[in-house]
Amino acid sequence: MIVSDVTCECGAFYRRAEASSLTGHSGQFRCSCCGALVESWEKPKARVYRLVIAPERLYQHPHVPPSPLPSSPPTTPGHAPHRADAA
Repeated sequence: MIVSDVTCECGAFYRRAEASSLTGHSGQFRCSCCGALVESWEKPKARVYRLVIAPERLYQHPHVPPSPLPSSPPTTPGHAPHRADAA
């Protein structure tokens, strides 16, 4: 048995198992979330697909808020910041 991962264009993630000892038939697999064609095959293979994670369940990256500290120009260690009125 060969196990591999397949991802649809919508982001749905599937695990595919293909039997090497069983004969199946040619066919195609469509995404159960969006209906798009994910794979098609001509060889008589026995394949099964399992939805691992749907696109609406994918981890969304959180929005990073801005720093509460005011931004200041970087300083070189051991040197005082340059002041325009220090002449």
